[in-house]
Amino acid sequence: MLAKLVRTIDARAPWLTPLLGGRLDLEIPAYMVSLSIHLTFLVVLALVGHSVHQASSKDLAGSMVDSKLDSESTFQDLDQKADVPPVAAAAGTFAPTLASTITSAPSSAGAAAVSSADAMAGGPELPQLDIRRASELIVPTATILGQNVSIKGSGSEHVGSVEGAVDRIAVEILRRLEQGKTLVVWTFDASGSLQAERERLKKHIEAIYAHIEQLDESHLAADRGLLTLVVAFGQDRKAMTPKPTAELSEVLEAIGSVPTDESGVETTFGTVGEIVRRWGRYKDSTGQAYHPMIIVVTDEVGDDEDRLEESIELAVKAKVPVYVLGSQAIFGRVNGYMAYTDPKTKRYFPRVAVRQGPESAFLEQIHLPFWYSGPQYDVLEAGFGPYALSRLASATGGIYFVTRFTGQHMGFDPMRMKEYKPDWVRRDQYEAAVAKSPLRQAVVNASVLMQEQQKLPGMPSLNFPAVEDPAFKDVMAANQAVAERTAYTVDEALGPINAAAKLRDRETSRRWQAHYDLIRGRLLAMKVRCYEYNWACARLKKDMPKFKEPRANTWRLVPDTSVQYSEKAAAAARDAQRLLKRVIDEHPETPWALLAQRELKDPLGFKWVETYVPPPPPRNETAEAKKKMSKKAEEKPIEPPKL
Repeated sequence: MLAKLVRTIDARAPWLTPLLGGRLDLEIPAYMVSLSIHLTFLVVLALVGHSVHQASSKDLAGSMVDSKLDSESTFQDLDQKADVPPVAAAAGTFAPTLASTITSAPSSAGAAAVSSADAMAGGPELPQLDIRRASELIVPTATILGQNVSIKGSGSEHVGSVEGAVDRIAVEILRRLEQGKTLVVWTFDASGSLQAERERLKKHIEAIYAHIEQLDESHLAADRGLLTLVVAFGQDRKAMTPKPTAELSEVLEAIGSVPTDESGVETTFGTVGEIVRRWGRYKDSTGQAYHPMIIVVTDEVGDDEDRLEESIELAVKAKVPVYVLGSQAIFGRVNGYMAYTDPKTKRYFPRVAVRQGPESAFLEQIHLPFWYSGPQYDVLEAGFGPYALSRLASATGGIYFVTRFTGQHMGFDPMRMKEYKPDWVRRDQYEAAVAKSPLRQAVVNASVLMQEQQKLPGMPSLNFPAVEDPAFKDVMAANQAVAERTAYTVDEALGPINAAAKLRDRETSRRWQAHYDLIRGRLLAMKVRCYEYNWACARLKKDMPKFKEPRANTWRLVPDTSVQYSEKAAAAARDAQRLLKRVIDEHPETPWALLAQRELKDPLGFKWVETYVPPPPPRNETAEAKKKMSKKAEEKPIEPPKL
């Protein structure tokens, strides 16, 4: 039948035959058969796809309804138990009925607040962040890495130590040599924090060049095929080799002669830009062109981050990749602390602030002190390099080699962390992406609100004197004020976070999902704790109990699984626990899971127990002791150096 149709077409339209090479009777049937088969296949696929789309749409709609996690469970409308007389209302939206002794939070506490309506409508502009103000203490972290693991395509690579970077840097130099004659510019941070490390690095760099010689089967580095320049930078910069050299001894001598810069200022990005300008198109005395590459050795971000994009633009235009050998960033923080011994005075400083983060363009995690005994985890390794240096490396075709100069082990498994890579785009692009997402905007605003400019007082006391003690009321009032101060700030951050709850399942980034669930879970948990703390204090003042144990002299609050104020408060507690458990289940062995586990370590409620606390030892009131204490008080504390 198909052949008959072809012959009919040929008879009625003979002009088609020449156009198809005079083979209409032979070719058209093959074309038509193939076309018919493919059309049938496409129709079937379209029908199947339509059915799948309808089914998935129904499933998605159902999951959106089921995943609300009681987003409306806030404390603004909690009902008080009917059997308890009301007490005076607290300030803000923390609680409708708290003890009358609670002081209202200062007006500045709500300065960075964002309303729920603003968040849902796109919100106000992102707050300006002065990231130099935040500083926290450092604590050790978990997993030990015994092998080098590459995070492909992320611009970063975990090498575990300076020794681990030797092989990888040698490979990168050889790859550059395959493109032609190569100039390696070693760029050393001259700050005091790296003084001892520079001496140790000399032997590692010697090993790098020895490894290049072993791997260079084509002898690409011979006959001045590989030249090296050493540059030191601090507040200023200086070429430690007068000109590029092929002599390893001159390179090692130059590294050993890097002077310590005592200004405490690192012009990292300006230095990279100046190197590209001066050496980016280097030619030797014979006119031979070289392909430069820059290797920055530093343990902190630098103080001229405003020149980041300028340095990237210069390096990309000149096709100069920038590699960085540095430490992990601090998860959701700006500063870490390191131990330092002044080489001149030999004075030891156990904690000197060093800017090592954050890993993202803006802060994306809240600073919220944990209650009860246990680690604070104020500083965790982020699994990536700091944002600015990581962006510099990735945007120019280089690599940020994640290592530690102190010899401490890495934190979290890089293979697991690679799906949580930060957004290393330009800051304006990052800000635009955040502004389009009420959920991401709520996360960033909460993070900024709860950093050091809104530093919280920590945990209130759990021990109180006897009710008959004259100091009882003052002690309780002071500690209730601490709880209220925390609750006020938590409430400011929680408003837009709760408003974005329905958007959570639309977020596709694993990193932002983890951020949101952890922040919302922790804020809810802290709000419940503050609420229950003040509720327990109000009950104790109302009932005025007496000790039953003859030896008891102190009332103590201990954690309890029962949330007593109301069913809505209990529901909020369940929401917090469900969110935190979801973080642990969906993001195991990550910083988010570690922080969620810490928050869940203790229940959210409280109960009173009586106990005995021995009185403090008597003070030594001798004249000599008083004189010693007075002299010590007059001594001005020595400021740690800026590294």
